[in-house]
Amino acid sequence: MDSHIKPPIRIASASLLAAAMLLSFATIAAGSASAAELSAAEQCDREAGSDLDLERNRAFPAVATQDIRIGVALSACREAYNQNGGARTQFQLARVLDRAGEKLKSLRVLGEAAQNGHALAMAMYGTRLVERGEAEAAFDLYQRAAAAGNVVAAHNLAAAYRDGVGTRADGALAAQWFERAQTNELQ
Repeated sequence: MDSHIKPPIRIASASLLAAAMLLSFATIAAGSASAAELSAAEQCDREAGSDLDLERNRAFPAVATQDIRIGVALSACREAYNQNGGARTQFQLARVLDRAGEKLKSLRVLGEAAQNGHALAMAMYGTRLVERGEAEAAFDLYQRAAAAGNVVAAHNLAAAYRDGVGTRADGALAAQWFERAQTNELQ
């Protein structure tokens, strides 16, 4: 048996290898070019958009919290935030900071997003306010966010009515809000 590769086979193998490498480089270059064409806010949207966020940029798929690429997302979201990013950017930066373990910074930025009217930020910040003993302020945020159509806020509002957190307990209103949250009939 001849253990040497015959020249025509060697040339064909080299051609296939060269084509595969060229295709790989083209794919990498195309991915880099498209990322470079995105604004900082769009990169932040791509790296940190939440599936629970009605205001999320739908041009990009949602990113589960555990799937946030902290380095890339922090860089993009901080840049977008520093460029006077709106409430959605603030919320996404807060999400990334929380994932990175920067809890106090996350809470501060989450509060900014809530103050600027981001519905999911209001629901999440309200939960933090309850933990700090500010139940009435949390209840107000839950009401505003639920009125804006946020399911998380509607559920939190229902629980607040059920448990009398930040308001008087009201089983009928709790049941109504749990039903609305479950069926997503918020608008």
